[in-house]
Amino acid sequence: MATSARVTSVQAIADFKVALLGFCQEAKEVLATIEMEIRRTMDWVARDQLPYWQREIRNRQEEVAQAKADLFRKQLTRISGQNPDYLEERKALRIANSRLEEAEDKVQICRSWANRQLTQAVDEYEGPARQLAGMVEGNPPPIVIYLDRIISSLEAYLEVGPSLEEVPASTGDSLEKSKETT
Repeated sequence: MATSARVTSVQAIADFKVALLGFCQEAKEVLATIEMEIRRTMDWVARDQLPYWQREIRNRQEEVAQAKADLFRKQLTRISGQNPDYLEERKALRIANSRLEEAEDKVQICRSWANRQLTQAVDEYEGPARQLAGMVEGNPPPIVIYLDRIISSLEAYLEVGPSLEEVPASTGDSLEKSKETT
């Protein structure tokens, strides 16, 4: 004896299809936005940040040279018989050296991100993003076409429907009610 499917609502699938179309459109827009943001970020790291910190190294090397010169001048006054306090000059030199180290670290970080880390992160993102794009691209997307086929099959099934002798009495009443509502 063949059993029948218990289809209660094709409308739920149709509603889901509408929601899925909205999701697909939104997903396409988000994927495009992310792609632009990736390009912008890569450009920012490689073309803006790296040259900025390279210039900062030169500027901060000049600050270190100036701080050394100030300390040396102050030390020369000690040779001339005066007893100056050059704590401020040493502090300025320490700060200038620290700022130079920071700029050098930033250049290394920018090179690391531009060459490896950012590229690797983008590669990790692109695989799943391509899969999602494949599912939501198209007009209509393939998944929506698949749902259309399911809805058509279910509607055809409901039109044909099983005979009342094949359906148990308790299920037959609900089947007749669902045919009347559709």
